[in-house]
Parts: sequence; structure tokens; C-alpha cells
Amino acid sequence: MTQPTLLSPVWHSLSDIMHEPLTGIFLIAEITGGYVLMVPLMVTSAIPYAINRSDNQHSIHTKPLAEKGELLSHEDKDSTVLTMMKLRYLIEKDDVILKSNDQLSNKMGDILQSKRNVFPVLDDANCFKGLVYIEDILKDSVKIQQSIAVSDLMQQAPYTVTPATNVKAVLEIMEKENVWVLPVLNAEGEFLGFVSKIAIFNKY
Repeated sequence: MTQPTLLSPVWHSLSDIMHEPLTGIFLIAEITGGYVLMVPLMVTSAIPYAINRSDNQHSIHTKPLAEKGELLSHEDKDSTVLTMMKLRYLIEKDDVILKSNDQLSNKMGDILQSKRNVFPVLDDANCFKGLVYIEDILKDSVKIQQSIAVSDLMQQAPYTVTPATNVKAVLEIMEKENVWVLPVLNAEGEFLGFVSKIAIFNKY
């Protein structure tokens, strides 16, 4: 009969490095036929598992995924749900589109009827150029009557994302930049729509 002590490195590895103590216990018991030693096996498997788990939350298999942010875990339900969500399904397209050479006075009707407080500015090729905020429009309402151009109030977007951007990363960007919406662009720089915190929270 193979002695369990000769296989101790095997079940120790399963218990601590791989975080699979029960697998180690039953594997050693099956190989050796030493079911009478089940209790000692449980003790010697539990100790290295507890020591390693206190320092390393993830096993040797799951650690690379956790470092990439791709690990789905019931222990971190928020990250799991956000990882499963796809940004392309959260894009909002009901926007008032402004062209950089537009006169704001010609767009005021659409702007005032919109529910948004930020508007995308595109060039003639529909490539994204920047943003115009409702606060700036209302602040310069007198100048608008004098046919101020969209380009005069346009600001650079603090950040842009693509449909492939991780939703969790989008929320982190929003928190960092203190914004509620971000423009979504494709690989060619064309504007696809906005993604908002409200849309993410509703989907969550």
C-alpha cells in the first residue's frame, strides 16, 4: 500500500497552491486506500489551505484571470455582473447632433426640447469633434441671438470609449472624471451614441 506520507507534496499542493483541499483528501485516500486516515488527512489539508488562503485570495489557476479583471466570482458580485454586461447594448442614440459649422440659433429648438444636457459635435464626415454643454449655451444665450457658432462653445470630451470597453472600466472613468455620460466611438472615430451611468445602473 502506498503510504500517504509519500504523497504529501501532492495533497499539500492541491490544498494550498490550487485551493482544492477536498480534491487532495479524496485523491490520496483513493490512491492509498487509507480511509482510516481520513481525519488526519483533513487536518493536514486544512492547515496549508488556511495559511495560503489568508495571503492569496486566488489559486494558481485563477490568479492570472483576477489580475486581468476577467475572473467571475460570487465573492465579488458587482464586478461579476459588470463584467458580464456588454457596452454595445447600453449605447443611447437619441441625441441632438450638432455640426461644428452650425449656428446655435438654428438648433435652439431641438436643444431646448432635448432631455440631455450635453450634445455631440461632429464634422461633415460624422467624425466626433467634441461636446457642447447646455450650461454654456444658456450662459451665452444673448450671444446666441447674434448667431454664435457651435465651434465657439465646443469643448474636448474628457474621455471617449468604444463598444468593446469593459463596463466596469467605464464606471471607473466616470468616477475619475466626475461625469455622467461618455461618448462612444467606433474604430474610425465616428460617433455611435452616449453611455450613461443611469443606463448602466438600470441594466445592473
